[in-house]
Amino acid sequence: MSQEIRGKISAIYGDEMAAKNAASAVMGATGLSHNEVSIVAPHDPHFDDKLENDDKKVGLFMLKAHMGFALCGVVLGVFCGVLLGFYGPVYTQTSPALTVIALAILGFFVGLMIAGLASLRPDQDAVVNQTREATSAGKWIVVVNSPSHDKTEKGYEVLNNSAESISTSL
Repeated sequence: MSQEIRGKISAIYGDEMAAKNAASAVMGATGLSHNEVSIVAPHDPHFDDKLENDDKKVGLFMLKAHMGFALCGVVLGVFCGVLLGFYGPVYTQTSPALTVIALAILGFFVGLMIAGLASLRPDQDAVVNQTREATSAGKWIVVVNSPSHDKTEKGYEVLNNSAESISTSL
């Protein structure tokens, strides 16, 4: 599932020409396309479209994560309920069906909570916040949506040499 969400880089520049030169340098060094490297202009109200250029892929990742973790939680809950029904305390052995149902429901909700945590992507907060603040301050931002960790690192190296400030996610 982690292959479906890409790494991001946000680099801040003071003027448009520097941002365009940096975007060209990143595309040349990493082989990324124009769809994966974009420039956010100052005061752009739709910068979020350039930060996440494939919302459907993110939604599909979130759906798969929630379904997968919820199912794993239910299976783990049922397994623990069966174990407690056979080997647990007396009150779980007297009503094993209720024990299995209770632990399956608990496992379902714990699985959903873990999926929510995995879907939040807190590693991208720095990129989003830096881009929001920079565009509000009238700066130009180069945003890179990298398909692999290697290209993210390479893009970071290229942009780090010329950017005023840079932020990256996993």
